[in-house]
Amino acid sequence: MDLVRDKRVKDAYMNSTLQNMFNRGELRKDHPLQRKPDRWSKSDKDGLVSSVIKDEDIDSIKVCEELTPNGVILWVIDGLQRLTVLSSFRNGGFKIGQNVEFPIITYQSTQIDNNGNIVKDKHGNYIYKAVEYDLRGKNYSDLPVELKEKYDNYKIDVVKHLDCTDEEIGYHIRRYNKQKSMNGSENAVTYMDNIAKEVKNISLNNRLLNKYDIYTQTEINNGTVDRIVTETVMCMFHLDNWQKQSKKMGLFLNDNSSREEFDKLNDNLNRLETIFFDELRDLFTSKDSFIWFTLFDRFTNMHLDDNEFVIFLTAFRNRLKDRKINGETFYEIDRNKSTKDKSVIIKKLNLLEKLMNEFFKKERSIDINLVDEKTFISDNVGIDEKILQNNIELYNETLDDLQKAAIKQGSKLLDKQNRLSLLAMMAYSYKEDKDLDAWMVEYAKKNDTYLSDQKENFLYMKQDFEKFITRLSQK
Repeated sequence: MDLVRDKRVKDAYMNSTLQNMFNRGELRKDHPLQRKPDRWSKSDKDGLVSSVIKDEDIDSIKVCEELTPNGVILWVIDGLQRLTVLSSFRNGGFKIGQNVEFPIITYQSTQIDNNGNIVKDKHGNYIYKAVEYDLRGKNYSDLPVELKEKYDNYKIDVVKHLDCTDEEIGYHIRRYNKQKSMNGSENAVTYMDNIAKEVKNISLNNRLLNKYDIYTQTEINNGTVDRIVTETVMCMFHLDNWQKQSKKMGLFLNDNSSREEFDKLNDNLNRLETIFFDELRDLFTSKDSFIWFTLFDRFTNMHLDDNEFVIFLTAFRNRLKDRKINGETFYEIDRNKSTKDKSVIIKKLNLLEKLMNEFFKKERSIDINLVDEKTFISDNVGIDEKILQNNIELYNETLDDLQKAAIKQGSKLLDKQNRLSLLAMMAYSYKEDKDLDAWMVEYAKKNDTYLSDQKENFLYMKQDFEKFITRLSQK
């Protein structure tokens, strides 16, 4: 007969002990199914800290024990916010606010004379007094020693679930949060015990999702970015089985997705990160990001330079967004339907893919001028965008003056579509401290046309300029 052991034990730890375990990593706070800390409001934090100082009861901390080849891991599955807040206050992270309820605490203290000695009565007994203390506006360091001891020695109940699997950990997280404000995105992740690590690895660590202010801190904290990751994998690889509800999507991906799919998404996001610039941020809303990420995956099959995708996005943002396909623009498709309906997603992707294909086949040569100047120069000349921000006006003014002196009116080199490559040459001349004047006069005499691909055009002009400089040095 198999032995049956207890699956749950309950104990109590001092607040200071739990915090030390928490800070040393003995209590792990980063289980992939767990939501992020720092979700509480200021009043919630103040209420918890004051309750501990006043020795009022608080909810217990729930822990799941997982046995691994590397040792025993104790995962915090309920109480992460409490531990984080208690640790933050202990380490000077915040003051108790002015609106905390019942802010006056009374405690007993020995009387001290002016010399710092404890006062005793004639029989040698300590003399005590009742002290009222106002908690409002106080850091931990402001508290009298008696209240610091109350805070540090406060006993917190800990419920430990023993020898748990990933599936059981997800179950307990859902169970403890049924009466709490775990939102749909956070709840969906708890059903992904097979792939939660892959989701979190991208949502927490990918630079594009975290370093460019595309999403608000609230969206990062509340699981919205996790949802964007799962929606994108679903859309890229399993669109035929699209699930509108977050829970159903989580269950489907848990059984049907693979690590390779998440690796492909992460690689795509890394490629996008290298070409992303601020002007495109308004396209990548938390509602539509997965659409654009999926479109980029389809774009990669066209075997074009990644910068071409940015050129298309810029053209879409400037004018193609108003182009109708089957009587609707991109932003009109979901006006009478849910944005997460399968039919809406398919129509949006089909519209964008058709626009993209038409753009690269028919319109590419006239839309190159829509590329952001700073991005083009940064990518092709290798000048930091912060430096460009301060010098782009100078480059444009100098180029205007040089064009008037070196290029005859009517020359195709003055075409608007050729501006980017000439501006890049001007930036290159400043970077290398080499004068363009004589070269441009000679180049304009020899050439009256240009390559429509401005990157190739710039490289051609740069090569010609370097040959020109070499000839001069040899004379």
